[in-house]
Amino acid sequence: MTAGEVPNERVGRAKCKLVYCSNKKKRTNTPSLPEEIIFYILVWLPADILDNSMRYVCRQWYKIIRDPLFVKEHLLRSTTGLLIQEHYSCAAQFGKFGEMNTTVTKVNFNFPNELLATCDGLVLFMDGYDDKEVYAANPLTKQRVAAPPFCFPSFRFGLTLACAYSTMECKLVCTYRSKKSKVYHCAMVTMGKDYAWKPLDCQKLSDPCRQIFRGHTFSAGGFIYWAHDSFPCVVALDVESEVFYEFPTPAVETEDSSIYYVRKGKSLSCVVVNHYKRTWDVWVLSDPRSHGWRKLHEIDLDAQKPGIRRMCILWPIAWVSNGDVLVSGIGCKSRYIAMNVKTGKSFTFNSMEHDCGGMHEFAYSLVSFPV
Repeated sequence: MTAGEVPNERVGRAKCKLVYCSNKKKRTNTPSLPEEIIFYILVWLPADILDNSMRYVCRQWYKIIRDPLFVKEHLLRSTTGLLIQEHYSCAAQFGKFGEMNTTVTKVNFNFPNELLATCDGLVLFMDGYDDKEVYAANPLTKQRVAAPPFCFPSFRFGLTLACAYSTMECKLVCTYRSKKSKVYHCAMVTMGKDYAWKPLDCQKLSDPCRQIFRGHTFSAGGFIYWAHDSFPCVVALDVESEVFYEFPTPAVETEDSSIYYVRKGKSLSCVVVNHYKRTWDVWVLSDPRSHGWRKLHEIDLDAQKPGIRRMCILWPIAWVSNGDVLVSGIGCKSRYIAMNVKTGKSFTFNSMEHDCGGMHEFAYSLVSFPV
């Protein structure tokens, strides 16, 4: 072989090309099921499985899970429990309620301060070092946004989250009072979208109703409610239309009874505790635009299984299991009772935290903020 001559076998190899066998099946992105079927299969899965696993399967599943319509439908099927926060460390646990027991899991989210409110899987809290900085977050997805600085010269009284379901946007509402007067006002901001607070027109409310802005605040079904046992009226705000409504309470507190307002799913409930009869009348307001309270339950404490001792002092805290179970505090510290209004069964349990700082109705969700 002379210099520069190439062996025949090497020449042959250089001219070879790889050719795919035509008998093998080609990969395709065509889904094996219609998208509607996939939608209604995924919507029944827990939120943590959807967020941690299912959204990574393929682009189609990712788009379905991120769709606001899917998020809304999934939220309707979520089972509510209790978000229980420890007082000093601010760590939280989630309690899910069974027929006669609770299952507790740790919430994997660093809360820098005590929770102010919860709504549809979102939480509201202030910064651990500066109470002027307010944040809303989804503990499951870890998404977190800050509220714009509050620029009104006033005393701030309350902060509450609410969801506008047509757009699945998160609204933050603040009540405050002017420093120069005793008039109460209201402002709102869309979290993750607005850069400034928007004052709301509440001039049409009567003076007694505007005084209730310093009372307890509740969020349910796209409305924010202000109610207190010492006021004969309730005020509601539709966060989408920004319209206020005022209407009377279903009962008035007396020497023989006490009134408690508790969020019940997408509605506001009023629990009238009759001390001597040992019965609790549960009234529900589903739509404040109709001003119609409806008596939904009458809980007989003596008829609970097992029975509740007469010496026990109880007060309602939160509805869980989608409004079927009412969790109430008992006179002793860190002791609670869960009463199922459908079955009449009840059981007691200790607080999941040694020093409980607060309990909030909560359900994991996929609700997000604009990026």
